[in-house]
Amino acid sequence: MDPPKAETDGFEVGEVLTGPDDCRIVLYYDHLRFILVMTKPEIREDGDVVADLFLKIEEAENDPDEMMFDRYLEDVRELAILACKHTMYTLAASVPKPRSKQLSLEDFLHPATFCLQLRAMKGKLQAVGIDDISEFASMHEPVPLAMDFVPRSVPALTPSVEIEFIEDLFMRKILKVSKHGEVCVFKSATQGNEDQLRREISVLQQISDKWEPDHPDHPHVPRLLGLVTSGGQVIGMLEEFIDGTNLHELDLDDASSAQRRKWKRQIEQAIKQLHQSGVVWGDVKPENVLIDKAAHAWLVDFGGSSTDGWVDEDLAETMEGDSQGLRRLVEFLGVRH
Repeated sequence: MDPPKAETDGFEVGEVLTGPDDCRIVLYYDHLRFILVMTKPEIREDGDVVADLFLKIEEAENDPDEMMFDRYLEDVRELAILACKHTMYTLAASVPKPRSKQLSLEDFLHPATFCLQLRAMKGKLQAVGIDDISEFASMHEPVPLAMDFVPRSVPALTPSVEIEFIEDLFMRKILKVSKHGEVCVFKSATQGNEDQLRREISVLQQISDKWEPDHPDHPHVPRLLGLVTSGGQVIGMLEEFIDGTNLHELDLDDASSAQRRKWKRQIEQAIKQLHQSGVVWGDVKPENVLIDKAAHAWLVDFGGSSTDGWVDEDLAETMEGDSQGLRRLVEFLGVRH
């Protein structure tokens, strides 16, 4: 029997996280955050809907069809929202509305948060409030970066309260923002990505030290505009906003062979310039090439690592890996050498 469909209008699903003994569903609604928590019962009893959900999650994890797990998580999410939505609406109505419609980056990153525990009561899922939310909330907020890695020449630090939020570009981790009227991109330090963000800051600063912003030979790479602080600690970086579409999302059938050859040359030239300065791009793939409104190719994402099918794992973050990824990009573009 299919689960009832939840009325998810207005709810933005942030994450669905599962572990051996718990499941957390992170939702956003009207600039508020709701964390729905389910804990696996120690003893499984007949009719315990929470225990049944965990049993099905385990079955889905072991299913040869990888899509089965994703589909079942969607079902779990819908059931959880269905059980909690009226409580969430009531809690949202109790929060005073801000006078200004414009959110600061600080407000966006640290929304008012409510935690609800989902329990089995009389054969149904019921929501019970959790008073101490500090442990849960901290898992979904930026983490401070150590200051000892920051180059002396890095641009000025900007408090997040002085930055305006514009748009979520990727899972609340990459945001379009405005700093004193200049549109730029904010990349947040989150649990698990600290090393990648440090690498990206270091690489972009190396490029800034090598080339002036208006230098004709400046690689097509976003400029590092500065670091962002919250509570006196560095929580992310600002970089130049490139208004465009990545190669993966672009319909290459609509691009002429001349355009694709131009992109090939621009990508090759940018990688050559970086390598001559001792800089490795890293995660070479179509998603990390932006085509701007003037049809120029830009390299983005200098956090390192590699993506299967584009750069072999043993070549990750090496010039040889960049060269391998470049060859595969050229094939992707359908351009002859």
